[in-house]
Amino acid sequence: MLKKKRVTISEIAKLAGVSTATVSRFINGHYEKMALETREKIQKVIDETGYHINRQAQSLKIQSTHLIGVVVADIENIFSSILFKGADEVFETSGYQILLMNSDSSLAREHEQLQRLLDLQVDGIILQPMSEKASDYAYLKANDTPVVIVDRKIIPQTWPEVTTDNYAYSKVLAQLMIRMGYARILVVSEPLAENAVRMDRYRAVKDAAIGTDTQVTHLELKNGLTKELLYSKLMTETDNFAVKTAIYCLKGTVLMQVRTLLAEFHITIPTDVGLTAFDDWNVAELMQPQITTIQQQPKLMGQRAAEVLTQAFTGKTDAPQVIQVESQLMVRHSLMADD
Repeated sequence: MLKKKRVTISEIAKLAGVSTATVSRFINGHYEKMALETREKIQKVIDETGYHINRQAQSLKIQSTHLIGVVVADIENIFSSILFKGADEVFETSGYQILLMNSDSSLAREHEQLQRLLDLQVDGIILQPMSEKASDYAYLKANDTPVVIVDRKIIPQTWPEVTTDNYAYSKVLAQLMIRMGYARILVVSEPLAENAVRMDRYRAVKDAAIGTDTQVTHLELKNGLTKELLYSKLMTETDNFAVKTAIYCLKGTVLMQVRTLLAEFHITIPTDVGLTAFDDWNVAELMQPQITTIQQQPKLMGQRAAEVLTQAFTGKTDAPQVIQVESQLMVRHSLMADD
């Protein structure tokens, strides 16, 4: 295999069986009239050789590629799709082409995708980060490409952030469950340690329960949610439904998994157990019964992130500001108050 530092565009072209002009177009994101098979061949060679663009001659760098990179944690998540749509609506009138990248909930894959965007010399990046540690993004900071963090946060703050007040809204929802007489709140989520947003939402529930008779427990989904796991936890927490319990899902995909499994067990909402979630996408109102949720505005978050990034291009902002997009508590029919 060729050594990384010696790989040239000509060698990439030869290995891929295409012209150097085609490789150059691919590297610069000009995919018009380029067959998918050709793109895949070039990308395969680039991945295998570890090719990176030579950045030493800064005078050769073009002023603008008119490319924007958007990196999301999970492209299958409806939240990410709506967020991308919001950003796209802002950029489409400015002549920018958006490259959507999926980190697939992997920090290593995220690094690869970000490096690919840097190699393409994108004008800016909107990032839904996999890590909250600024040290994991030192390479990105050193590049000086404008970045806007969306949905999550990085500690210490390094770039502008567009998010929602996860702690405050989660606490409002928890207080509602407590007022409605729920003796136990079962929080269901993916691992908390991997995500500061999840931790904020969970911490808010714990804090809301301080000084009350409500107990808060947590079901962490390390390897997915199974019928057996959910049923066992529910039976323990509710003492066979003798204790009034509400399930709080920390994101929409978890809500859909839980709702499906509850239906399979013929567990009635809200008579047997209450159900609520942080995240909505307007799906919760289509369920029966309609689910009480915190409704975020991912489209608006995408729009705000794009606007902040545009300001960075013009030098109007370089301070690591925090923009919080409002969410809304949507009270529906999945919780039941005491008589």
